[in-house]
Amino acid sequence: MLTKAAFQLKALISACSLSGVLLLSGCAEPETATSASSEPLDPVAAAQQELLSKGRIRAASCAACHGPQGISNNPMYPSLAGQDENHLLQSMLAYRSGEKVNALMSPQARSLSDQDIALLAAYYAALPGQ
Repeated sequence: MLTKAAFQLKALISACSLSGVLLLSGCAEPETATSASSEPLDPVAAAQQELLSKGRIRAASCAACHGPQGISNNPMYPSLAGQDENHLLQSMLAYRSGEKVNALMSPQARSLSDQDIALLAAYYAALPGQ
């Protein structure tokens, strides 16, 4: 059963999905950026690029254990690249709430906002897995 906060976060992620024309950050319509040929950027490609850019920055502290591209070199730590977005989201929420406990992940997750968790889950899900 989802808590109210988890339900709201799930609704936010759905509203900001990459399949639509909305950007993950703020769910605002993308600006009408144009390429050198004055053609509008593909909104889905722009959203994907925005996700990867913001996710890469926010995931910097995750790279020490989970690898710079979300693929861990240490069997102690799971690879996150290509995993199901909802699974990643629920796992991080569980670490943050204390439902799941891990000496390394619990303190990391407690410092994450709902927006950080949504961004990281979407980012790692978008990366190619092994």
